[in-house]
Amino acid sequence: MNYILALGIAFLVSALLIPIVKRLAIKIGAIDNPEESARKIHKIVIARAGGLAIYVAFILVSIALMGSFSRQFIGLVVAGTMVLAIGLVDDIKRLSPWLKLSVQVLAAVVASVGFGITIESITNPLGETLSFYQPNLNIALLGLSLSFNWVAVLLAIFWLVGMTNTINFLDGIDGLSGGVSAIAAGVIFLLAVSQKVNQPETAMIAIILMGSCLGFLIYNFYPAKIFNGDSGAYFLGMTLGILAIFSGAKLATAALVLGLPILDAIWAVVRRLAHKQSPFTADRGHLHYMFLDAGFSQRQAVLCIYMICLVFGLIGILGSTHQKVIGIIAMLVVMALLLVGLTYAKKRKLS
Repeated sequence: MNYILALGIAFLVSALLIPIVKRLAIKIGAIDNPEESARKIHKIVIARAGGLAIYVAFILVSIALMGSFSRQFIGLVVAGTMVLAIGLVDDIKRLSPWLKLSVQVLAAVVASVGFGITIESITNPLGETLSFYQPNLNIALLGLSLSFNWVAVLLAIFWLVGMTNTINFLDGIDGLSGGVSAIAAGVIFLLAVSQKVNQPETAMIAIILMGSCLGFLIYNFYPAKIFNGDSGAYFLGMTLGILAIFSGAKLATAALVLGLPILDAIWAVVRRLAHKQSPFTADRGHLHYMFLDAGFSQRQAVLCIYMICLVFGLIGILGSTHQKVIGIIAMLVVMALLLVGLTYAKKRKLS
């Protein structure tokens, strides 16, 4: 019952905040002008930074409903706030991609080294677990003595920065980044309340995040009245990445539910480097744009991606380690088929 209440309150608070955030975004110049780039598909100036409503709703409801806060939750809030802040500045005044990446890395370092949010074990396809629990590095910083396993920290930094940019790459068409994030948060919630994981705090954080995203979707689903912006996308990516780390079992699940966006992000980087471009160069090669170029509407494209994420998320919840490996292989096949099929459909449409 508490979870349902948290979902409902977060939904309402987020939805009620959106009009306020929209006016604020326009006032401070956090807007998306379609004249900035030929790849943009909207025709009018639209407010950015809608993710501020998700962030504020998430923080307020968490404070109101959670009796105490663990060290890891505080680390989540600190890291999430850091990337949201740099994203908000970028929503107002475009920043260098390398500056944004540097802040993302710094936020991941703060979360992992400062608050102990690290990837302490990995299970390989054979079911064997590689553990990184034992500290193997000690440093003194600002009068504090920190001990950690450097492999666990590096894995966490790579994962968190990757997730932050994965959700940002998704933020290309109406309702996509917020909806996929809501699905991912819902899947993490279901796993967290299951008997094999049983983490009430993680479940509460995930359901509050899900409700905050759903409240935002009222205004962001096609036709969008406000966009997530880099601020919201960065916050969602960092938060989902940290939630997945809270339990090793959820790391594989997050990799499944967000498998399609992750593969799309990897493909985008490979594609751009192959063309001798910066990996941060914006283009229309993302999967969601390919859906549109193949003749799908924004609603159809978004719903197709929702369905794929949901199906593979359920595999992550219900499947064994062996089944999850099969699921990841199936995800690779689905991605390949989509790339080939949508490219062919685009060519037929143009011919």
